[in-house]
Amino acid sequence: MAKNKTLTKAKAKAMEILDKVSFFDDLSQADKSVLAEFHWCFIVYEPHDVLTDEDSLDKRFFILLSGGVSVLKGSPAQLLTQLKPGEIIGEISFLTNEPRTASVIANTQSSALVIDQELLDELPVEIRERLKDQIILRMAQRLNRMNNRFALGHL
Repeated sequence: MAKNKTLTKAKAKAMEILDKVSFFDDLSQADKSVLAEFHWCFIVYEPHDVLTDEDSLDKRFFILLSGGVSVLKGSPAQLLTQLKPGEIIGEISFLTNEPRTASVIANTQSSALVIDQELLDELPVEIRERLKDQIILRMAQRLNRMNNRFALGHL
């Protein structure tokens, strides 16, 4: 009985988080409920924790749920950008099966939904397609921002 109560509490917390993050706005409450069933994939990172390392072959992507992270490249590490809740991390390596292009470090206590191919395969097709649509949209927005920065000479 205590285990069921703990699982119910974890799912409720996952639902609460999903309701606050814009990445999931296109999902219905029923879709979010299905996603919340995978509450063990909601990972908390402490400041300075590494979500992923440059050049690693990690095949997961992350949806930042809370906190903030820095994206760093090279040695010595150079800051490329800082990300906030609702942004995605690692989608390029996930989609291309290539090594990570940068390292990602938590700036503050942060949480992320960590998705691998196995989890994605377990999701109903409708939810999987909505997630993919959001990934494509956010990648296009990021590319547009980078193009604008490049055109202004800020890269």
